[in-house]
Amino acid sequence: MKPFELIEHTADVGIKVRGSTLTELFENAARGMFCVIAGEGYKAQGSKVEKKIEIYKNRDNYEEILVSWLSELLYIFNREKIYFNDFRILSLNDSGLKAEASGINIDLYQSNIYTEIKAVTFHNLKIEEDVDGFSCTIIFDV
Repeated sequence: MKPFELIEHTADVGIKVRGSTLTELFENAARGMFCVIAGEGYKAQGSKVEKKIEIYKNRDNYEEILVSWLSELLYIFNREKIYFNDFRILSLNDSGLKAEASGINIDLYQSNIYTEIKAVTFHNLKIEEDVDGFSCTIIFDV
């Protein structure tokens, strides 16, 4: 089972994400988003950075927590120029998450970043569970 795959979407970019657990789905969604940003197999050069991320905003569902998680990573990427490549969800429940993300400080002018993501959307976002685990489709505004 692939952790994520790129999908075509009119004027935007999307990924179909899978995970055997909900935690793995969230980690794979982050990996997929950074694959959209820089392409598959991108190797960032620079100093290693680790961030702790907590999202506790009394969200009503996992879809809102997923969008908040990805949006926070995107915000840090744009603000601090950190290309994240490793994600670990420490705790996840219906009111939020705690996670660690590590990556590399990059110079956007020297790197080969392919796609600028403006926002993570709720367009047709629904986390589904089946016998193989969890899946969802995430559309990014580019």
